[in-house]
Amino acid sequence: MVSLEDHGSRLRGLWKLHMRDVLLKGKASNPRPIGGGIKQQLLYCRVGIGYHLQILASGSVGGVHKPTEHCWLNVFALKHGVVGIKGVKSGLYLCMTGEGLAYATEQFSDECLLKENLEENHYTTYSSWSHPGIYLALSNKGELRKGNRVGRHQSCTHFLPRRKS
Repeated sequence: MVSLEDHGSRLRGLWKLHMRDVLLKGKASNPRPIGGGIKQQLLYCRVGIGYHLQILASGSVGGVHKPTEHCWLNVFALKHGVVGIKGVKSGLYLCMTGEGLAYATEQFSDECLLKENLEENHYTTYSSWSHPGIYLALSNKGELRKGNRVGRHQSCTHFLPRRKS
């Protein structure tokens, strides 16, 4: 006999797979934004001396104090609360692994789906849609932190979107 808890876990797993397939349908290489389209912005993290997220052409992701051309990012909504992030200069998508590591790649996949959440302090957190509980985070030195070792209430996961003035 199957317990209700096992049955519920199985249903949640099937639902997640279904939703992932719905979001990715037709988006494997060229995701299509909904609503307001694409917002070009910087993502500023207030940790340490403050860092701007950057995506380099090499595929590495990190933070720099003074923004560079690699810090400009296109943030686009794929569904309410689900976004994709692409480096303007590098042309690479920001993704997160199940182990909590952020990386950049040319091919858009389910690992590139991020949940965007506006927190009580008006900062925004980005977590993996495919791997719940894994957050985009920077260290006090501007280096990536493993997303499975941080939580949404830590300042290292708080980003402030900044647009061109």
